[in-house]
Parts: sequence; C-alpha cells; structure tokens
Amino acid sequence: MKPLILNVDDNESGRYIKTRLLRQGGYEVIEARTGIEALEVARRERPDLVLLDVKLPDINGFEVCRLIKKQDIQLLVLQISASFVAPQDRAVGLDSGADSYLSQPVEPSELLATIRALLRLKRAEQAAEQSNELYRMIVQSVVDHAIITVDQNGLIQSWSEGAHRVLGWTETEALGQSADSIYTPEDVSGGVPHTERQRAATEASVTSNRWHLRKDGRPIWASCVMAPLRARGGTGQGFILVLRDLTVEKTQQDAMERTNAWLEREVAVRTGALTEANRRLRAEIEERQQAEAALRQVQKMEAIGQLTGGIAHDFNNMLTVVLGSTESLKKALPATEAAQHRRADLVMQAATQAAALTHRLLAFARRQPSDPKPASLNVLVGGLIDMLHRTIGESIQLEIDLEEDLPLVTIDSNQLENALLNLAVNARDAMPGGGKLVIRTLSRGDRVLLTVSDTGIGMSEETQRRAVEPFFTTKRHGEGTGLGLAQVAGFMAESEGALDLISAEGKGTTVRLSLPRLPEGTAVVRESVPDEGLFDGKGRHALVVEDQQGVREHVAESLRQLGFEVATASDGMAARSHVDAGHPVDLLMTDIGLPGGTDGWQVADHMRKVRPDVRIVLMTGYAQPNATPLGPGTELLMKPFVRSTLELRLSRLFGRDRL
Repeated sequence: MKPLILNVDDNESGRYIKTRLLRQGGYEVIEARTGIEALEVARRERPDLVLLDVKLPDINGFEVCRLIKKQDIQLLVLQISASFVAPQDRAVGLDSGADSYLSQPVEPSELLATIRALLRLKRAEQAAEQSNELYRMIVQSVVDHAIITVDQNGLIQSWSEGAHRVLGWTETEALGQSADSIYTPEDVSGGVPHTERQRAATEASVTSNRWHLRKDGRPIWASCVMAPLRARGGTGQGFILVLRDLTVEKTQQDAMERTNAWLEREVAVRTGALTEANRRLRAEIEERQQAEAALRQVQKMEAIGQLTGGIAHDFNNMLTVVLGSTESLKKALPATEAAQHRRADLVMQAATQAAALTHRLLAFARRQPSDPKPASLNVLVGGLIDMLHRTIGESIQLEIDLEEDLPLVTIDSNQLENALLNLAVNARDAMPGGGKLVIRTLSRGDRVLLTVSDTGIGMSEETQRRAVEPFFTTKRHGEGTGLGLAQVAGFMAESEGALDLISAEGKGTTVRLSLPRLPEGTAVVRESVPDEGLFDGKGRHALVVEDQQGVREHVAESLRQLGFEVATASDGMAARSHVDAGHPVDLLMTDIGLPGGTDGWQVADHMRKVRPDVRIVLMTGYAQPNATPLGPGTELLMKPFVRSTLELRLSRLFGRDRL
C-alpha cells in the first residue's frame, strides 16, 4: 500500500505542483486548503505524513501543526514556507511539533528525499516499539520460567515475574545483587557460577541441571540455560539465564527409580503384587500430571484475567470522562446545532460500544459480577438480529425460528448476547463458501433451549472432545484464540445450564444451550429511570474520592449540576481527613481502587462509623472481590456511566422525596 500524504496549501498552483510531484514519487495524495480543513481531513483519513504550508488563510501553520500533534502525536509533519525562512522561524516551526522544515523554493529531489527519510524513520521507530513491547510482554507472561539478565560480573540487571514466582525474591530485592545467591553454597565455593559465565562467553550457550536455592532457603532442582548477550559489534554485555523448576519432575523420577529398584528385588517372589503395584504407580503418575496440567491452565487464565482486568479498568476510567463530558456538551448545545448534536451522538455511541466491549472482556476474565435476571431468550435474540447479519456477512443466509410464549429463564443478558455472537462467528468461519445459519428457541419440559446450527464443514470426534478446552483451536495461527467455546461453556455452567455439541465432518454443527425455565407468571424486572433533570440535591453535601483527575472532575461537576455542594479527594487518607475535620457529608462517591493503601471499601466503612446516615456510591471500572455485602444506603456503580444512571442510584439512595 502506498503511503498517504496530506498536502495543505491555500495556493492553488503551488498545491497542484506539489501534489503532482508527490504522485510521481509514488505516493497517494489528498489535499486541504485551510488549517481547519487540514485538521478534519487528518483526523478522518489518518495520513502517514502532512506536507504543511506555514502561511494559511485561517490558522497559522505553526498552530495547525501543534493541533495535529495534539490530535495524533505519531503523525509526521513536514512544514514548508516561502516567507518564514529565518533561523528563528525554522526554530518556531520545529518547536510547534514539526518533524522537519523546508524553505521554498525547494528542489523536487530534496522534497522527495526528505519525505522518504521521514517515513523511513517512522517505520524504524514503529518496528522498534513493537519489538520492545513484544519482548516485554513475552518475558512477563512466562510465569513458570525464571528469566534473568546479569552483567559481566554476575550482577543482576533484570528480574522477570517468573523469576519472582520460581525463586521467591521480588524484582526490587534482586536488582543489583549477585546472581551467585541462587546457587548452593557448595557450587559457589567451587566456582560454578564463574565457570559457567566463562563457558557461555565463548560458546553459544551452556545448559546445566543442578540444585539452586530459593529466597526461603528451600532447594529446587532446575534446568538452567545461560547464553551471552552481545552488542551489534560483538562486544559482550552480559548473560541471560532461563531457569525452569523441575523439582516435581526430579522428585517423581527419584521416586520412580526407587520404586523400580524395589520391584526388581521383589520380582522373583511377588510377581502378582508387582503387576498391581506397577498399575497403581502409573495411575498416580498420570493423576499427578493431570493435576499439574490443570494448575498450569489455571495460572494462564489468572494471568489473562489480571491483564484484561487492568486494561478494562483503565479504559473504563477514560470512557467515564469521554461519555460524561460528551453528554454534558450535548446538553449545552443549542437545539439548532443539528450537525454538532450528530457528532456528539456519534461520540456517545462509540463510547457506549467501547464500554460494552470492556464489559465483555471483564465477563470473560471473571472480573465483573454476573447480573442474572429473568429474561426472554426471544427478546435477546431479536435484539441481535441486525448485528448477526453484519457479523456473518451476505454469503450466509440467516434463519430465526423463535417458539411463541417461550418461558423465561434467569440469565445475564449481556453475557448471553456475547455467547450468541461467539457461536455465530464460529459458524461463519465454518462456512467459508457460504451456507445457512439457523437460530432456534424452544422449550422441552423444565428446560429452555437455544440452538445455533450451521451447514459448515463440521467437526471430527477428536475436535468435538476438545472443542471447549481453553486455547484449543482448529483455525490457523492468528485467526482464533481458542477461547470462544470455552467462554460459552463456562458461562453456561455459572448459569446452571449446559452446552452440547452435535456435529459430523461435512454435515455441519449444532450447538445447543440448555437453561432451567422459570415458573409461569415470572415477570421481567426493569429498573425505572427517573426523568432527566428531576433529581435535586440542593442543600446536600457530597464528597468525591477518585485518584484519576479527569474522572474526579467529571463526577464532581455532575453532582454540582444536580445541586450538591461538592468536595473532592484524590485518595483514601485525604477523604478520611476531610470527614474527621468535621465537614458535612451527605453523599460519599468513591472509587474502589485507590492509591495509598486505603481502598474505597475502607473509606466507606470509616464513613459509616463517623456518619451513620451517609449515603454511599461505590464506583469501579471492574469489580474487586469483597466479602462484605453493600448493605443499606449503598450502591455499586460500574464505570462508565451516564447522568441518568447516576440519578437512578441517587433517587434510590435518597428516596423520592427530592424528585
């Protein structure tokens, strides 16, 4: 794909000449005549480079450059000017964020060479960033191996999370210390660490199996690979050590050897007993291996859950500000500004979709509380028809068959919608040449069924047996994670349901979800949302506790608009000091995750002791575990949220006397 260049110049002939030159140089070119137009085109088209004339009719080119960089810091800007050519002008241009600066008239070859150089630098920077991030993620995600780097003298330079788990020392404790501490005293006195570093410096790598020591003094049997680290010129910079804990395998091997030796001694007189003992031993080994495999799987899922929860937490904080600020801006817009209202609606729609995505990530990582409620499968399927059409594409026919008067089930609607979309994606991928996707609902005795059937390639018996295993996939590398069916199966188990697979190679696949039906007469519970603008907090005092400044300011401003007198605190200690100083507080809104060692649960507990009548709203980007129930006068509010959701929580807390 050709690089895309935005040519910004209000002079018609000058713009034409540069565009023609750039296209001859092999680039795609789009144009803008003014600074405002340039900002809009850059935001919409996301070019690789902006060729920016300094002198524009509406906005100074330096200011346009600053705004472009604020909009996208990675976007390259090459300023070009025929009037601002003094050294100080060039300095101003570069200070405004420009990546380079040329003065007209400029030779075509110089212009094209400068652009090629800038694009090469950008590609090199992107490649370096991707390589460094990939290396960091790989090292930190490997938790069953200790990965350590040392300098030429054996002093520790880096210490992975796996090293912490395998050897016990934290990164802070290990950095700068001698790597000899992980060897036994006997090996250290025998010069083993020094000898291995000398061998590694002259050989490609050194592999050894020996006893090492953990922080608590416990020995572990480990396989260690040591390799040299060299600069580009070949100069040695140190060594990398990769240790794998093989203590369990070593113990098993020793136990096996002792057992076999005993069996050999007894074989002459106890042939029958030998056969039974050997059978039991094999069964124990297999059971232990299965337990170890299950433990490794749990560790992988926990790592994924922690990563997903952290990412979703940060995104939900950002989305809280984006969604709330856009909502406030939309309310402040005059009714006549139809175009601006449309733009605000687009931002809110995108933020809402992003929030739904993070909620689905949290649901997969089990970092979000399940919210099961009575619901109709027919209603949930009907609400997804448009999205299903877009997901499977035009080559696949979609058929919906919903049983009338279908009984209700208890289900988390968001998670069921996510499960149905996962199944639709799998069905689509099984029909690369097109086909038919049928979604049915029906009742069978005390169960309600949701089936998803396709006319695709089907599954072998082996694939069916492993289909719901996490990370198992038949798709090519990069096309699937192997988590889709595993997530659906886990969700059904949590919902007291079941997942069944019916498939044959060449004859398609049917996935059947089965849920217990609710008694007749069960009603679908819907929360009533107060009319916008009717809640009044006048005369009440609120304290907002949030470490993220943008979120804190947004929540505080929302409460002020509802009539509250608002004070803010950035951590739990500041919040407690505010209360202990005697300031009135009728409403506490606090984030659960706070810095400084005092979280939102603890702030709320302290507030209840000091002011028993206080109302509390606990905010969170993802739900952290807590054994204490919320209790009366307390609400849990998931980020991001809009003003109507906030008003609903406040109306429930303070009653309807102020509505």
